[in-house]
Amino acid sequence: MKKNNDFTMAIFNAFLDLLINISSIYLAILLLNFDIFSKTIVAVSSICAVASIIVYFVSDIYSLRIFDKLHKEIIRLAGAQFFIVCVLIVVTSVAARAKVEYFALIFWSALISFVVLSAKKILSIKLSHAYRARTKRKKTVLLVGSSNSARVYTEQIKENPHYGYAVLGYLGEQEHKGIERLGSYDELESVIEKYNPDEVVIALRISEEDKIQSFIQICDREGIRASIIPPIYKYFKSKCQVDMVGSLPVINTRDIPLDNTANAVMKRLFDIIVSVVMIVLTLPIMIFAMIGVRLSSKGPVIFKQKRVGKNNKEFTIYKFRSMRVNEEEQTAWTTPGDRRKTRFGTFLRKTGIDELPQLFNVLFGSMSIVGPRPELPSFVEQYSKTVPLYKVKHQVKPGITGLAQIYGFRGDTSIEGRIEMDIKYIENWTMLSDIKIVLITPFKMFNRSEKYVK
Repeated sequence: MKKNNDFTMAIFNAFLDLLINISSIYLAILLLNFDIFSKTIVAVSSICAVASIIVYFVSDIYSLRIFDKLHKEIIRLAGAQFFIVCVLIVVTSVAARAKVEYFALIFWSALISFVVLSAKKILSIKLSHAYRARTKRKKTVLLVGSSNSARVYTEQIKENPHYGYAVLGYLGEQEHKGIERLGSYDELESVIEKYNPDEVVIALRISEEDKIQSFIQICDREGIRASIIPPIYKYFKSKCQVDMVGSLPVINTRDIPLDNTANAVMKRLFDIIVSVVMIVLTLPIMIFAMIGVRLSSKGPVIFKQKRVGKNNKEFTIYKFRSMRVNEEEQTAWTTPGDRRKTRFGTFLRKTGIDELPQLFNVLFGSMSIVGPRPELPSFVEQYSKTVPLYKVKHQVKPGITGLAQIYGFRGDTSIEGRIEMDIKYIENWTMLSDIKIVLITPFKMFNRSEKYVK
């Protein structure tokens, strides 16, 4: 019955969103004074509205997530909307009759749609939270186990009444303050018959692992849904992913959003669009930098250096040369007042212009606009032995800018703090976070430390 209700609600929401998207497109048409009765406009608008709903389903917008926070739902919607806009821009750009007015239509209709859909999402979530918090018909949970995870689970349920759950009590030997003990493990079957819970949550200690199978068998026999809090839950640093290798479930302790193909495609599309636009806009600045580097000292205009990127693979990074050619340029840090730097090179570093050639790294695919900063192979080898989780950052492409950079962790700063920010970015990536970091970066460019690996 619950699955049928969820499916019905998903279809209802999809139909409502279809109407909102169509209305948003026509409102944008009116604002831009387009011919609302044009057959082309009607056909394209209808196709775009239907395609948007398909993207929403693929993005899992309509799944009911009781335990997710509101802002994550909005971020998920924003990511889907951004993907739709990117696709429409690409399609419009290659269309034979592409016009600038169409880009304005895409932007305004997407903006109107996002605002209305966000308001609808917030209202529906708030109403469902209020209903679950106030209703007396809460989902009842029977805890099996007296481990610390059982206590933590109970605290979370009490602190979040909008989940709509209520803990009846627990079965176990150890006493837990604030949780009613309903019996021992041997009484599971009789307690289920007495209280008829909606769900049984098994939260045992590692030493009690051998009891799990018998508990699940009892729950299956009684037709009660059983969930397990793994005794090793503390080792899961983020949302975990369960894969099936044949009949064997394998838990990935670090779920990375960019491992999802749709997210990776969305980010790559963002990188291509931003890098192309930035190359075009900054071309006069790059020409100025090339002339300045050529006149300031002898040597190549572009400085090339090996760095470590995704999957620990080395790639060549491009920058405008800011130093005189020297023997240590491939292995040493720069220092404040470094005599190897030219005056023009100091200016390039202060303004961030020296890093503009990395836009071509992004365009060619070895880097991303946003991501952890790449290091020299020798430093990677050194830090990986002394800094915990250092190599986790190599699970995604390195970036020109990143979360660590906008929080000041660049140059002569804490490596541990930098890695902490990098991992936070990797585990909580969203398209919206990339956009936010890109928008903040220009305001941080003129507050840069002078200690860099160049």
